Amino acid sequence: MGSKTRKKMFFQEVAEAPPDPIFGLGSAFKADPRKEKVNLMVGIYKDDQLRSELLHSARGAKNNILNQDLMADYLPIDGHPELIELLGPIVFGAELWKANHGRIYGAHTTGGTGALRVGAEFLAQEVSKTFYVSNHTWPNHRSILERAGCQYDNYPYYSREKKGFDFEAMIAFLRTLPEKSVIVLHACCHNPTGCDPTAEQWRLISKVMKEGKLFPFFDFAYQGLGDGIEKDAESVRIFLHDGHEMAIAYSCSKNFSMYCQRVGVLFMVDENSAVKMRVGSQVKRIIRALYSNPPAHGALIVAEVLKNDDLKQIWIKDLEAIRKRIHLMRESLIQRLMTKAKAINFEYLKSHKGMFSFIDMDKSQAQRMIDEFAIYMTDNGRISIPGLTTKNIDYVVNSLSTVCAKR
Repeated sequence: MGSKTRKKMFFQEVAEAPPDPIFGLGSAFKADPRKEKVNLMVGIYKDDQLRSELLHSARGAKNNILNQDLMADYLPIDGHPELIELLGPIVFGAELWKANHGRIYGAHTTGGTGALRVGAEFLAQEVSKTFYVSNHTWPNHRSILERAGCQYDNYPYYSREKKGFDFEAMIAFLRTLPEKSVIVLHACCHNPTGCDPTAEQWRLISKVMKEGKLFPFFDFAYQGLGDGIEKDAESVRIFLHDGHEMAIAYSCSKNFSMYCQRVGVLFMVDENSAVKMRVGSQVKRIIRALYSNPPAHGALIVAEVLKNDDLKQIWIKDLEAIRKRIHLMRESLIQRLMTKAKAINFEYLKSHKGMFSFIDMDKSQAQRMIDEFAIYMTDNGRISIPGLTTKNIDYVVNSLSTVCAKR
């Protein structure tokens, strides 16, 4: 017999994928034996004892529905309809929601990520495969767009030189883009930079996009964590008021503590009710092929919070408490950094909003924070403010001062 050849199995050529830039570091953090280690990576709200628990409002809603959530059946393909009707006024404002209800389609999805994925596939199918994301953005945006069959590039947003949002560069770039380009916008609390446009800047962005026939695709993940429920929705409402057709991927993970329940909504603002029906039919086709329909439990909790007046008031207070803690920790960080490292100007941190701040450092410095001080952060300098506590903030400040002082 001839020489035997080794049988080639099916998966021998599969390459090992790189770890997720955020969750991959989480595994390294857990394995790190150093007692002083600090996790400033994942965007999960934690209290001063680093507990990530259900909000009081969500806990009350969960108790209320305990004996009601007994359904052993599928939700519709586009999910829990009551959730859409209750979240609509929160996102768009009661008056704008009522005035535009007939042209806004909503699908309850598996978290904000699910809304982004479904929305990207629909837009690639019906509008354009050409997408633009901000020059610093949530890393998963790129992976989602790739899987949806889109091509993406960056638009100018954050300037290292200005240490903040570069409005002029963004506007100039938008004016160069071809019609139907899809622009991924962060509605508030920009991830990772913490830098948001002002209301006046949003109005001009809306105007330029309308004139250029560019399509807005909002990622709305942090309503209530920046300047409040109403103020944080200002960008979306400006675009709706200006008559845009647009998509909004909404997440309930942060502002309802539904991280592991995966509750999101894809809102599609259409030209009229006839278009809305056709858009909805195509969105449902995409959902059916991806995950068939979303889970019910988290959606029932969010709906219960919003339709129960007492729980809704508790929810508003929950968000006030979250904003207060984030604000106090950011202010404390800035004050301590400016006292400890007087040669470095950390004033730029004062304009940041929401869970994240962007520290002006390069990849090697971010790696030093991990290697030398066990302070885990993403390699672009993003830190999650709720990872700071009254117990660890001085250690973080001393470490940052040491690393940032050396280029």
